[in-house]
Amino acid sequence: MTEAVIDVPAGAPATWRTRVIALGIDLLPGAVVVVTTAMAAMSFPSGGVWWWLAMTITGAVILATAVNRVLLPVITGWSLGRAFTGIEVVRGGEGSTPAVGAARLLLREVAHLLDTVPVFLGWLWPLRDRRGRTFADLVARTEVRPAVARQQPANIRTVTMAVFVAAAALSLCGAAAAYLVVFQREHNSDVARAEIARQGPKIVADMLSYDPATLDDDFGRAQSLATERYREQLVPQQDAIRNSQPAPNFYRVTDAAVLDATPHRATVLMFLQGQRGTAGKERLISATVRVVFTEAAGNWRVDDLSVVSKPLPAEGDK
Repeated sequence: MTEAVIDVPAGAPATWRTRVIALGIDLLPGAVVVVTTAMAAMSFPSGGVWWWLAMTITGAVILATAVNRVLLPVITGWSLGRAFTGIEVVRGGEGSTPAVGAARLLLREVAHLLDTVPVFLGWLWPLRDRRGRTFADLVARTEVRPAVARQQPANIRTVTMAVFVAAAALSLCGAAAAYLVVFQREHNSDVARAEIARQGPKIVADMLSYDPATLDDDFGRAQSLATERYREQLVPQQDAIRNSQPAPNFYRVTDAAVLDATPHRATVLMFLQGQRGTAGKERLISATVRVVFTEAAGNWRVDDLSVVSKPLPAEGDK
């Protein structure tokens, strides 16, 4: 619906409260989106797709806010906030015409730094200035007055609501993207790190340990703990052991360090100690291995195992 022309004395300044509302409507939606997307960009890997998307949205919103404050009043006569509150920026002085160019409006926006720097004193200055001017108005020689000679846009309330809803939606999308892309992934990586630190040593010990009396069962268990890719290496090794004269071989992990972890993959460095040989002829052995694990359907499996230092016998058995 069309708003009525504001009934105020000609030349009277706009109230401080009205100006605050107009400024909030002009700046708050953009500020909320910029803060959210800028923080999201800081959390994304620099130069990645998500980083570029966040920076593009940030730049577009800053540009849109500037256009609304500087260019739109020249084209339509209003910014969003001024149209909502029915005020306009005019040249200062009695009997001045309301026309204000983009250059003067831009100067005024830059000069608003003077209002902000001295502890926001410039924004409070209109409360005591007879013509309701801020420091920026004094620099640009402008004033803010009710638009008594023209009507507000008929759909301004609907447009304002749409702008705030769009800003809220963009902010929520930015926060959700940061959570899902970065924080949720980091959380899942931490969970994976904790799981593999607990389960990994037992998986490797079970895979490398066997007894000739239960050789087939032990080898079958070892294969179930490996991915299909690593079984191609594991099965030939087991066949070589089966065709020789296997002796009992038992390992335990005495120390382990998770080198890196993602939600479904982890690399662990392990130090193993154990014994090999029949009863009464056992000898102590040790080895250091680098193991890559992958996770599927909640189960961790060995995807690669490389020996950093080969099994060593005890000092007296060399």
